[in-house]
Amino acid sequence: MRNSVSDVTDAEILDETREAMTQAAFDSADEANAAQAVESATESLPAFDELGLSDEMLRAIENLGYTAPTPVQAGSIPVVLEGRDLLAAAQTGTGKTAAFLLPTMNNLEHIAPPKPVRERSGRNRRRGAKKPEGNGRGPVMLVITPTRELAQQIDEVASKIADVTGHVAVTVVGGVSYKPQTAALKYGCDILVATPGRLVDLIEQGACHLDEVKVLVLDEADRMLDMGFLPAVRRIVRETPAERQTLLFSATLDEEAVGEITDLVSDPARVEIAPATSTADTVDQFVFPVSIEAKNNLLPEFLKKEGPERTIVFMRTKHRADSCCRRLERKGIKAAAIHGNRSQAQRERALSAFRDGTVDVLVATDVLARGIDISDVRYVVNFDVPAEPTDYIHRIGRTGRAGELGWAITFVTEQDVDEFYEIEKLMDKTADIYEAGDLHVGPNPPAVDPERDPAAFKVKKKTKRGKSKSKKKLEQARRDGKRNGDDYGDVAGRSNRGRDERRGDGERPSRPKRGGKTRVREGVQARVDEAVESVAREVAAEERGGAAAVEQAPRGNRAERRAKQFQGEAHRRRR
Repeated sequence: MRNSVSDVTDAEILDETREAMTQAAFDSADEANAAQAVESATESLPAFDELGLSDEMLRAIENLGYTAPTPVQAGSIPVVLEGRDLLAAAQTGTGKTAAFLLPTMNNLEHIAPPKPVRERSGRNRRRGAKKPEGNGRGPVMLVITPTRELAQQIDEVASKIADVTGHVAVTVVGGVSYKPQTAALKYGCDILVATPGRLVDLIEQGACHLDEVKVLVLDEADRMLDMGFLPAVRRIVRETPAERQTLLFSATLDEEAVGEITDLVSDPARVEIAPATSTADTVDQFVFPVSIEAKNNLLPEFLKKEGPERTIVFMRTKHRADSCCRRLERKGIKAAAIHGNRSQAQRERALSAFRDGTVDVLVATDVLARGIDISDVRYVVNFDVPAEPTDYIHRIGRTGRAGELGWAITFVTEQDVDEFYEIEKLMDKTADIYEAGDLHVGPNPPAVDPERDPAAFKVKKKTKRGKSKSKKKLEQARRDGKRNGDDYGDVAGRSNRGRDERRGDGERPSRPKRGGKTRVREGVQARVDEAVESVAREVAAEERGGAAAVEQAPRGNRAERRAKQFQGEAHRRRR
């Protein structure tokens, strides 16, 4: 066995990765069984036309490309069609969006049939304008979701269904201008998809009224509570009628996760498809213990060897995501970053580029780990082990969707051992561990030997290039000041004080040498001084005449004006 992580080269780790993934691909007995299990489970579920949906909705399902309902859809649709409140729990990627959109929009045909749009009248109509003015109705169905990406995903599905049913769907999210959203609400809509913060703003501005809402959907409710949206959600719910149907969808229905919000539903039916601790059987999980420094080199080399296409890399922080993206681009790998600091337009461009293949690698924080529907993701790489064990479940849920095979790869450093152990306890499952030195990660990781040489897990850092001499001197001065107990943050102040002491109290600091512009300014100033002195001499001579002293005041004013004129010219030239 190797003695340390530093003894393992990137090439050896990559070879182990390739061998393990090839073995997993050809060890297809388990995968075939898993695929057959998925197929058999699907076959045991009722078909869409057996769930009580209308003919229009069945046409919409065909347009969406759905062939058979998922378990959460089969369990939720009949309950929602009956008009009951619902508490539903299912892991991400199981079709929750269609599970609430299909039955609710099916019911809208009866409780709120689409109004015919009004055509423009008057001069615009005479000109042949056919643009409708809208139905002027407030939303009848309201969907609240925690993130912009989830809202847009829901809007895409709702719009495709609305193309068949004739309803109007509008989405309001933060990060974009208010103007088009207020215009869309004024135009009128039947379905409103919103994030909590932006919807509260529009309510307080008087741009949105929810007194016609008959169906309220809280999507990813546990995530909204984690993000601190409980006050905003309650503020929104107060604007809706008390008599309404409420559907709450969450990754878990634990009291700790959603207990603060379950009072919004009345006598709900419960649908729990899978615990939040489970992962899809179609995802193979690999763990590679590495040193902290080795990760930076290992990731681009792994992507180059295996092919970077359709890969999502998860980081803990926004700064690390941007840094990783730049590092991959320097290695010739097309990558884009997505996180909370990105604008809505930047997020949309990154997701669109990843979907159409313009970008091979998406580097993201956990903002992307919940509910984003991106098909055919091959690899999920946990560059950083997530701080919350449940985030690991949602991260690797981006791959292995819809029965497709996927691979989840996690780099685990010595500092991540305890956190990864918590992940395995949550899953009640161990990932395949591929040794890299004597750092072990598993269900019962051994305690770190205090006598082991800490240098075994360190790699000598490369000197950063491009640092200026002044910056080096400043850093050295700060280090010296810190050692001497000084306020080393005020290096420039100490330097100036020392220079002033050397000059003495009566001396002014010498001015730096100037170029040609300074000589021009000095010449103009000399002309101004000469003109002022000349006028002063004339005034003094006239005053000595005595008799015309009173008449000299205008001349004195004229002298001042001439002086100011020259000063103005000097000022303009200096600029």
